[in-house]
Amino acid sequence: MMVLALAFHFSMTALYNTPFNPIKEKYGEEINSYMSPHFSQDWHLFAPNPVDTDSGVLIRAKKKSPDGSVVVTKWSDVTSPNLKKLYAERLWPSRATRVPSGVVHQLESWQDPELEKLRSKKEEDGADGTGSKIQERKDSDPPLSQAEEKARDEAIRFTQGFVGTEAEKRWGKGIEYVQVRIVRNEYPRFSQRYARETKGKISYYDLAWMKPVKVKR
Repeated sequence: MMVLALAFHFSMTALYNTPFNPIKEKYGEEINSYMSPHFSQDWHLFAPNPVDTDSGVLIRAKKKSPDGSVVVTKWSDVTSPNLKKLYAERLWPSRATRVPSGVVHQLESWQDPELEKLRSKKEEDGADGTGSKIQERKDSDPPLSQAEEKARDEAIRFTQGFVGTEAEKRWGKGIEYVQVRIVRNEYPRFSQRYARETKGKISYYDLAWMKPVKVKR
């Protein structure tokens, strides 16, 4: 019995770590359900990628005022205050300070890397010399796998719960919609390390407006 259990575990682990294939396409949800959260693996020991960017989360909200009009708040930084708390509590930091980075990670890691390579290749093949797409696609090609759809939905729910809580802290109750902006700062290249005037490259993208979700405590 023990041999069969070990054989099953090692087989699931091997399937989990292999690139996208027909078995993962069909049974991806079952494999991920078995491996996560206790057996999931993230290999960076033998081929580490140096950190070359940092990311932050900004939020804003739509709130109904007493006269019935809808007010859009200004963007508010939610990453920096949590980092300050983290630096102030080095011995026993609260896990809550890691939530903003978790939002960025979930929003940007739910796609299967092998499928994303195929999609990127098809997008490149479907572009003309000016860089514009010849034909606009409404659906992903290849389409999202079951595991990707589940991971995407979980990332969205996680984000809704986080920004709903943060928005209520800042602007009180009555928040109707919230929006997230992911800001990324790309560090100067290593070849420019001696140039004092060199600055990083800042870019950002916005998520669509979403309904806040109340998190039960």
